[in-house]
Amino acid sequence: MFLLNYFAKYKDNKLMKFALFQLPFIVLLGFFCTGCSLTYNLNQPVPPTVTYDLAVKKNEIIMNIIDNRVDTKFTKGITGLQSLDIKIGNVNDPIAWLAESLNNEFRNRGISIKINNKDDNVASPDIVLTINKYQIVSSRTSGFHPYVAYHSFSGKLQNNELNSMVIAYFLYGKTPIWSMGEIQAPCFDMPMSILVKEIAAKINRISLHYSLSDQQLENLNIQVEEKIKMAAPDAYLSVLDLGASNNPKAMDYLVRLADADDTLIRACALSAIGMLGADGKLDFLKGKYAQYVDIDRFMALKSIGDIGTPEAIDFIKNARQDPQYDNDNGFKFCVDLYLEASQ
Repeated sequence: MFLLNYFAKYKDNKLMKFALFQLPFIVLLGFFCTGCSLTYNLNQPVPPTVTYDLAVKKNEIIMNIIDNRVDTKFTKGITGLQSLDIKIGNVNDPIAWLAESLNNEFRNRGISIKINNKDDNVASPDIVLTINKYQIVSSRTSGFHPYVAYHSFSGKLQNNELNSMVIAYFLYGKTPIWSMGEIQAPCFDMPMSILVKEIAAKINRISLHYSLSDQQLENLNIQVEEKIKMAAPDAYLSVLDLGASNNPKAMDYLVRLADADDTLIRACALSAIGMLGADGKLDFLKGKYAQYVDIDRFMALKSIGDIGTPEAIDFIKNARQDPQYDNDNGFKFCVDLYLEASQ
């Protein structure tokens, strides 16, 4: 009825066009003023396109997950979304959802693993992942700006031989045109899929040590090049598969892709360098950090944090003096995530 009454006043075409222009902002104003909620779902991450070389197959690995989060609120809004209750309708227990997603990611890569959560935890697991942070923060400053979601994870991986941090971070945004449902995929499904893949890749690199063979890696790179050439919408996922390969030879491919024309491809390539460990790439990443300005810059900074050496952490600390730290949440959240984990 509101829409009928609204458009009934505008019979002139020019006035009608003006009304159509005004409507999204009127709806948005009412949306923010009513203090309502937004509800989305999280779909399971897209399966990887390759499996690891399983010439030496190990017994099933048992991993316990311990929830050690101080801030247990999984989704929260800031800026223009601060008064809204943002919900993930199909996720009652975020840690259980993550355990299921990691199970699926590992098994799709050919790794036999059982990930336990809470009551399912066993007394003598092979690995323990203690989660300190797992959160989605959503931001929107106005109807003229994109809805941006920042996905963060920080945890500690332990077994008898190691004690290592696992950190993952990604963000993406979209300006909705017709409805807030348009942000489901770009702000929730896509970045969460990237986050899960990064966590799984780092757990494998640090503790499980599966990898792609050189031939598998070469075939994957051909696939990546073809997808980028065709502008395939899932090309970025294949770029991430290069980072998850745990084959050092993938580094050369990723370094080239860090200069791709597409911002998302560049960002995923830079993030994937950190997934591989970024060995010997500190100066390269510093260069990309200086070169870019958006999500690709944040991912260069993230991969510097992944290196984890004192020099790399000092670089992250100094990034707090960058003007972007005070002006861009995507930058600030990345810096804070790595500095909190390093303490």
